[in-house]
Amino acid sequence: MHFIIYFDKMINTEGLLQFNRLLKTSSIKENDKRALKFATEFLEGKHDLRLSSKSFLLTGEPGVGKTHLVECFLNIFDLPVIFTGCTQIKHNSLVACKNLKEVLEKIQKLEQFIVFIDDLSYVFKYSEYDEISAFDRQDFMKVVDTIKNSDKRVVFFSTSNYVQSLDESVLDRIDVKIEMDIPIEETKLAFLNAKYSKFMQPRLVKHLARHSLGYNFRDLPEVIKISYRNGEGKFNIQNLKKAIRDYIPTSLNKYQVLNNIKINFGNVIGKEKVKRELYNVILSFKKRKMAKKLGLKRHNLLLFDGPVGTGKTFMVKALAGELNFPVINIKAKHFFSYSNYRVIESLGNFAKRFDNCIIFVDEAEKIIGRGSFDEDSPSDGHLNEIFDGIDSIANALVIVAVNNSSRFGMGFWDRFAMIKFELPNFAERREFLKSMISKAGIEVELGEVARMTEGMSFRDLEKLCNNIFYNILQGHDINVSAFDDAVKSLKIIESERDIYG
Repeated sequence: MHFIIYFDKMINTEGLLQFNRLLKTSSIKENDKRALKFATEFLEGKHDLRLSSKSFLLTGEPGVGKTHLVECFLNIFDLPVIFTGCTQIKHNSLVACKNLKEVLEKIQKLEQFIVFIDDLSYVFKYSEYDEISAFDRQDFMKVVDTIKNSDKRVVFFSTSNYVQSLDESVLDRIDVKIEMDIPIEETKLAFLNAKYSKFMQPRLVKHLARHSLGYNFRDLPEVIKISYRNGEGKFNIQNLKKAIRDYIPTSLNKYQVLNNIKINFGNVIGKEKVKRELYNVILSFKKRKMAKKLGLKRHNLLLFDGPVGTGKTFMVKALAGELNFPVINIKAKHFFSYSNYRVIESLGNFAKRFDNCIIFVDEAEKIIGRGSFDEDSPSDGHLNEIFDGIDSIANALVIVAVNNSSRFGMGFWDRFAMIKFELPNFAERREFLKSMISKAGIEVELGEVARMTEGMSFRDLEKLCNNIFYNILQGHDINVSAFDDAVKSLKIIESERDIYG
């Protein structure tokens, strides 16, 4: 290690370079990066004591690298680190403490130091009402206030997985609050190169960094281990792709995530107008640099509007296949316990969090419930603000599917590029029926069957063919008359459903 003396502190130059490299690829905001760099300069002896922030809180879900970032900061300096928390860290001058009271005692005895409390929600004791105990709150405030009021160059770091568990009195004591998100592709690439470049070829490392949607720093090693097992101790692209398909990242384990989708527009029957509209979306994503240079306004919000069974979900998958994007499929059941605001805010967080993916919100009417989102609704302003934020994001594509857009006013869907899905026309019904019954070896006049199914959706046609296949299993002859009977039976069932619900 190479050290230089600056004022009366030892600076590890290699540690400083490593920290700056990590900071450069981190997913935190530029202002927060500058605050952390300023903190290193402050401990080096620069900047006025009275004008420098001394207390920092890093928040974010487990596995996003909060502790690692702080550890890298600590390794820059040969200063005592007064530490308490849920993990074990390595430092040449570590002063481990059991609790906050012991931290406070160590502070009183040392002249120069850095305090690090890892995961406040673990360190704090909570009452039966989920309130921080009075003793812990008091000790915490004493620790932070001692740091802030010190005439020494000392700083305080803390982390928290769940900022909601911290009350306002605690948060108010912290100078700089930094939110850390799931690592971006560049950050993952740096992490993987540092840890696994000696085991994996560069192209495999790049593939994992690019296609590990929503993975944190704990997910990535597990995918590599799965790939290693799949390959019987060797790595190749096939085993890596399979590992990515098989592994569900911690942050997405309650959603359906579709990776490596093979279908594309060639698998979609008809819908030529829809395909033409979506082709512009595809071009704007595939030729991003040119689109940006031209000042092209790209819609990142699409509204698929049409009756049930008109192919909205299948088209999402085909679009994902064309773009080679994964799909996060969000359904109403994921939001049943949320308010309308929480639902839309969650969509905004997804869009900000995941690049190069399609976030598909299915059954949107069920998610929003019975509320109204027209232009006279008090919810409208809040929705506009959130969707404006989503629309400004460059790489995430949000698709919302609705069966009837009339419930939504201009304030809602004016922000979307609306794409209408109509019931299949004669040619589309004929082609769909042909694709369904060809495998059964049925010979029937498809034009006649297509005419009698007017007004039916693709889903209805699928049900129709399914009923016909049951007739085949029962040994019945299949002809136009059999199709006519099956169509009439389906229409009776549908009419009864409309009456009785």
